[in-house]
Amino acid sequence: MKRYRDKINYITENLHFFDAAPKNELEKRGLFYTIQTSIEGIIDMIAMCLRDVGLEVAEDAYNIDKVAETFKVSKELGERLKLANGMRNILVHRYNGVEETIVLDSIQDLKTVLVAWIEVIEQFLSKVAGHG
Repeated sequence: MKRYRDKINYITENLHFFDAAPKNELEKRGLFYTIQTSIEGIIDMIAMCLRDVGLEVAEDAYNIDKVAETFKVSKELGERLKLANGMRNILVHRYNGVEETIVLDSIQDLKTVLVAWIEVIEQFLSKVAGHG
């Protein structure tokens, strides 16, 4: 439970950074790093959920689909997280110089996706705690 809690706390403590427009290169890089690590945190927790219920852990898109199916998450929310994970990959690898305006324009949607997935994971943790 502590590993989940640490990741959830990291994401929720950093969500306020998603609301401020970066004023310079340093702030922009910090925001992009926060986006990247927040998405990684959700993706990690999805794999942890699968492992904790005894299901196979595979590549990210499969894991997202499997958790969505197992925990009755809307297909749309799963697809939105896959898009966010694609953005994370772009940020990590700095593909094609990263189209920064696309990232910056999608921050509020990304924040909504992260919050929704945290709620899914919190529900999972409540069920696990209730049965343990």
